[in-house]
Amino acid sequence: MNSSLLISAVLCTYNRASLLARALGALSAQTLGTEQFEVVLIDDGSSDETAQIVSVFASLLNLRYVRQPNSGLAAAKNHGICLSRAPIIVFLDDDDVLDSRALEQHWLSHQHDPRIETAVLGYTGLGHEPSRSPLMRYVMEVGCQLFYYSPLKDGQELDFTYFWGGRSSCKRALLLEHGVFDPVFRFGAEDIELAYRLRNAGLRVRYNAKAISTMIRTLSVDGFARRCELQGRSNWVFYQRHPNKLVRAWTQLEGAESEWDRIAAHYPRLLRSARKLDQLANARVEQGLACDPALTQLLHRAYAALFRASRIKGSVERMREDKSDDASPPGGSEP
Repeated sequence: MNSSLLISAVLCTYNRASLLARALGALSAQTLGTEQFEVVLIDDGSSDETAQIVSVFASLLNLRYVRQPNSGLAAAKNHGICLSRAPIIVFLDDDDVLDSRALEQHWLSHQHDPRIETAVLGYTGLGHEPSRSPLMRYVMEVGCQLFYYSPLKDGQELDFTYFWGGRSSCKRALLLEHGVFDPVFRFGAEDIELAYRLRNAGLRVRYNAKAISTMIRTLSVDGFARRCELQGRSNWVFYQRHPNKLVRAWTQLEGAESEWDRIAAHYPRLLRSARKLDQLANARVEQGLACDPALTQLLHRAYAALFRASRIKGSVERMREDKSDDASPPGGSEP
């Protein structure tokens, strides 16, 4: 442990070199001095210009850069935890940029509540380009498939379901003593599953609305549907790890299989409908025109139906894959 370091910023990345440059640029402008925090950057097997981008910032930050074979988000975060040297770890995303005081705010929150079991949730908003996207505004502010900040109050104590990856911090000792991320999760649910286990150590999450980051990536309809599908797959794994009512409620698995059987044949139509309405809405944005209420209502209904169906699709497909594997004879079937 390095006694001069206050915070280790663990940043995992995969093939997002252009976004990573902006994330590292924001880290180089923090109010904390570079001697007070380190950046632990885990490259999860990128094949783009990530290494070249990192070299630009090597002299501007206390930066530790490590490449690993592509292993998924949970494994990358665990690698970062092992390499971290500060008593507080903040987990960051490579498509977010930090406000200049964000790391300082995380540190101040932990100074205010030094109990080992206290974690801190920061606020993430939309950058200029994503905020122009009808889809990004929907998933952030209406459907809340990404984040759900509207009911939160600064300083509020929250439960384990608010330990959101990429904008949360905790004491390193809490993780070393009570558990790290489960590497089975390549994307989705790795943060909440860990927080669920940390409940046994008394985990509490404190919201600091001044620990601000900004999302700078704009997702497409297809990209977000795929994200929901991957989340659904992870939700099933989460429930398999912890088969109880609390986890089943969070993962929204109740009735998922029968619902997917009803809507599976309609899934391509849901995707086409959301694409077309999204294209129309974006065309109006490009022309400087507002979406009328009727179009907005149709668009939001299309988004909601597609993203719910995508999550259910992921959960049920993973569920049936697991059941199929369980039914296979030892050693697999004969050719």
